[in-house]
Amino acid sequence: MSALAAPPPLTQMPLAPQGGNTSEQLRRSDGGRLTLEQRLDRVWEGLLAAGAADCPLCGAEMERSGDGGRCGGCGTTLS
Repeated sequence: MSALAAPPPLTQMPLAPQGGNTSEQLRRSDGGRLTLEQRLDRVWEGLLAAGAADCPLCGAEMERSGDGGRCGGCGTTLS
């Protein structure tokens, strides 16, 4: 019977998995990107605070329109 060693503290663990193809690792992880909820929250914050934000779909400018927003590039609307 063997004893299992405790894992190292998080401060001593590598930030990325070791071995394998780096692009493969990035493709499989979130890469530090925002979640859909976080991204939409930022769009709403921009629309409410400044009246404009980057469209979450195409990146063009989205302007406040009534109670929502409309993208001038692709026509996406948020309400």
